Amino acid sequence: MTTPPPALATGPRAQGRLLVRRVHKALGDHPAALPVVLRLTPLGPSRRIHDGTQLVVEGFPRCGNTFAVFALRAAQPGPVDVSSHVHVPAQVKVAVRRGLPTVVAVREPVGAVTSLVIAAPHVPLGQALREYVHHHRELLPFREGFLVADFEQITHDMGAVTLRTNERFGTSFVPFEHTPDNEAAVFAAIDEHHHAVHGGTEHVVARPSEPRRGEQDRVRSLVSSPALSGLLDEARGAYDEVRATT
Repeated sequence: MTTPPPALATGPRAQGRLLVRRVHKALGDHPAALPVVLRLTPLGPSRRIHDGTQLVVEGFPRCGNTFAVFALRAAQPGPVDVSSHVHVPAQVKVAVRRGLPTVVAVREPVGAVTSLVIAAPHVPLGQALREYVHHHRELLPFREGFLVADFEQITHDMGAVTLRTNERFGTSFVPFEHTPDNEAAVFAAIDEHHHAVHGGTEHVVARPSEPRRGEQDRVRSLVSSPALSGLLDEARGAYDEVRATT
């Protein structure tokens, strides 16, 4: 029996969001277009790189960006200026050209794309995979200037990621300790931020979610289906190439 595809959101609102996404991605390779791209993100220009930026954490959506930023900030004795969540290659290009400490979060493509299309049901699976491939390949010429952190390490040992960042860039960030209390505090902060920015919708929040698990299993099987095998192979190749920079 053929598994039905995930319910693709339709209607004027969904089509409008898809159009904004396409503009965002079309401009997202070009540093000169970053002011426009930033205006298309939920927090706008507040995410820009500026003279006071201490760290840049970027990556394809749903790759651990949120946990990395919130955990790192929680471990510091005072405020730290982190630029993150623009989710376009141009932000990494600018950071590398400025010589800023830059961490690129990556995640194997099945997990990343599954999480993305559940959070953004207006995005077709094939488009999500193509975006994944393009995003990672666009970063390859800049790979000497950033540190790669895999989703699994970010979410299970962010302290080790922090130590690697300090060693690579000469920074002195305090490592996050993965205790149950510390993780709970980070997830609580993520929930609070998510509610303020996105209205608290469960399918979008960037943390583990029991209500999403059934849908995740179903979508994962579709991402891994023969119909998408060519795109998935490309995505895995791009993932491996970027990870080779570690």
